[in-house]
Amino acid sequence: MKVEGLHALAVIEGIKGVIALVLVVIVHFLSGQDLHTLVLEKMQALDISKQNHYAQWVLMLADNISQGRIPMFTSLALLYASFRFVMAYGLWFHLRWTEWFAFVSGCLYIPFELYAIYQDVGKLSNWMILLFNLMVVSYLFWVLKRDRPKSSWQVI
Repeated sequence: MKVEGLHALAVIEGIKGVIALVLVVIVHFLSGQDLHTLVLEKMQALDISKQNHYAQWVLMLADNISQGRIPMFTSLALLYASFRFVMAYGLWFHLRWTEWFAFVSGCLYIPFELYAIYQDVGKLSNWMILLFNLMVVSYLFWVLKRDRPKSSWQVI
């Protein structure tokens, strides 16, 4: 049975987990500094506009990660990374429950992606994210349907 697509999804899940761990390490090392000012300096060095939607989101995140919230942020990021690594492992080794979980969680994102498109129809990145997610969910549906156990109650 060919499972290259599941391996690709497992790699993507693993990369998400690694990114979360990298964020935990970065926040840990920067915990005593003014993150808002540091982010602003990096954005100016990289010539990123403060008016950019994602730049504003990062600035808001930097403001919210204060000294008192760092343990909560790191705990959530470690939990998220653990979840992604378990998903990567399960998809890599073709565990049925992770295939179902990936399918259901992928489907849960679709209404939010459609809402983002509704908010800004002309934004290409929203369309690309929706298209990618629909391809992943469709592939997982195909895998689940293909590998469905045959029921002894099926009428011929």
